[in-house]
Amino acid sequence: MDSIPEALAKTGRVCASVNVASSKSGINMDAVRRMGEVVKAAAELTADRDGLGCAKLVVFCNAPEDNPFMAGAFHGVGEGESCLNVGVSGPGVVKAALESHKGAGFDELADVIKKTAFKITRMGQLVGMEAAKRLGVPFGILDLSLAPTPAVGDSVARILEEMGLEAAGTHGTTAALAMLTDMVKKGGVMASTHVGGFSGAFIPVSEDEGMVAAVRSGSISIDKLEAMTAVCSVGLDMIALPGDTSAATISAIIADEMAIGMVNNKTTAVRVIPVPGKKAGDWAEFGGLLGGAPIMAVNPARSDAFISRGGRIPAPIHSFRN
Repeated sequence: MDSIPEALAKTGRVCASVNVASSKSGINMDAVRRMGEVVKAAAELTADRDGLGCAKLVVFCNAPEDNPFMAGAFHGVGEGESCLNVGVSGPGVVKAALESHKGAGFDELADVIKKTAFKITRMGQLVGMEAAKRLGVPFGILDLSLAPTPAVGDSVARILEEMGLEAAGTHGTTAALAMLTDMVKKGGVMASTHVGGFSGAFIPVSEDEGMVAAVRSGSISIDKLEAMTAVCSVGLDMIALPGDTSAATISAIIADEMAIGMVNNKTTAVRVIPVPGKKAGDWAEFGGLLGGAPIMAVNPARSDAFISRGGRIPAPIHSFRN
């Protein structure tokens, strides 16, 4: 781990992911403590770019081995010698489909999302199989995940609002996201036997103009985002924090997210950026598809004594029975 911050700072092409917890082994709290320090160091080494190094670093619980999405993409040891894994997105397509069903019941909304996900997945599989054929490698998996971009019209938050919420983050958001994620998964499975990776919906803040708007309006907070990670595809993603956020607080944020993944037998992750020299309410700019975001406030109460204990938080009994 000592070389990770330096590598992230030296080149924009390096990404890193570290798995520190699983539903069978529990949470390695020594690794969680160290990753808080690594995130802090990566931010300081790229202070001139608003801590951009942290945007290339993600901490996982139950990391999938067939993930084609950066920054956590990797070809796991359980995979073949070589294969082509494909990531497909399309939140704008789903939102457009829902726009013609205003006032519809949840059964109808679910069906629209599922059918739209089916079409996107089917197209992705056809393209992926042709690409694999031309490259002369086996076709691996297709990951249909609604991954937003900063462009207007390409937002997961706007899908949730199209479902009837005034703003992402208000009461009902977690339920809406749960249905969206579930229907995307079901539509994908109907369309392809190669579905893998995350498959669902991502909720990165800086990469989603609707999420940015919700942060600015005060509709969404880190606590609400954490609740939403219990039902989305991954976890706390592309969240800009005040530059004076301590390594221990970052470790505590990671620990909370790892606990959600461990107990619920799902993949969760943390990609946060403590932006050097900036405070809550300021703006951080990461550029390109990474976008930019307002700095979000963190709880001022400290977690240092908890993080410094070290050792392992054991997995629940139900986890290792599976």
